[in-house]
Amino acid sequence: MEDLWSSLKKGLTFLSLALFLLFLLVLFNETGTLYRNAYSIHPYIGYTALVLVILLFGVLLGVPFSLFLSLKRKPQFPESSEGEEYKRYLLHLKERMIKNPALLESGFVFGEDEYILEDILRARGILRREADRKIRDGASSVFLTTAISQNGSLDGLFMMVTLTKMIYQVARIYYQKPTARELVYLYSNVFGTVMLARSIEDLDLLDEQLEPVLAGILGGSLGSLLPGTVYVTNLLVNSITEGSMNTFLYLRVGAMAKKYSESLVKADKKEVRRSATLEAVSLMGSIVRENSGKVVKAFAKAAKGSARKIFRGNRETE
Repeated sequence: MEDLWSSLKKGLTFLSLALFLLFLLVLFNETGTLYRNAYSIHPYIGYTALVLVILLFGVLLGVPFSLFLSLKRKPQFPESSEGEEYKRYLLHLKERMIKNPALLESGFVFGEDEYILEDILRARGILRREADRKIRDGASSVFLTTAISQNGSLDGLFMMVTLTKMIYQVARIYYQKPTARELVYLYSNVFGTVMLARSIEDLDLLDEQLEPVLAGILGGSLGSLLPGTVYVTNLLVNSITEGSMNTFLYLRVGAMAKKYSESLVKADKKEVRRSATLEAVSLMGSIVRENSGKVVKAFAKAAKGSARKIFRGNRETE
């Protein structure tokens, strides 16, 4: 897996360099065109336009670069919970978390540096509850949207956008203003863990946990439909199953984002994947049960509406 990520990083670096060179070529070409057009009116106008364009691009490129160079270098993510590197990282986290809006709103106050680890763990507990609330609200929306939509292509696009947005929201809760490096670390690890092939143990765990949850949801929901509506019943089963799986994916990715964001040392991907699966399954049942009734009512209402239209059409033809 490490070799895969190393190759991917090299490929992205090469692609970024190629795009930057292409941008420079386009920039020089457009600048030359502007200069020639201005020069054709009057030489001094051409010189003035060229100087202004150079100054403009110098400011646009120079200011961000100078700000980047002036940034205080963040301590490296520690490999273990021992050594000076780990202590520096804890001090950096404390300095940053002091300004966290969620902690300020809760009235949390850090103590002396000798209790820094205990304080950070308690602060992370507050942030975890805030992230849980955000993820749970989003999971309900995912279930209702994908269960009712039943459009594979649009649902896939919706899930990609929603997952990307949710990971950023989790990063905002933990980091306030996440840096580009932190976002790259979080996105690459979360999506890399999601795409990583599951082991046999994970598949067995997934089957064992999901089957009774989905069976209970479907069994308790079908009684609300009109008797004899086989097509609507089958459609409802597919809808709730689809919504449940997307909800599970959303909760699983959310759990991974939390664990990577609150980890104080480099996290083990296999352990993160497994614990995120357990957390997602434990939350999925209640979320789907709370919202499946809305889906059932929507389908029942649509079935009754269709039956009325058919009945009225038959009466009009008579």
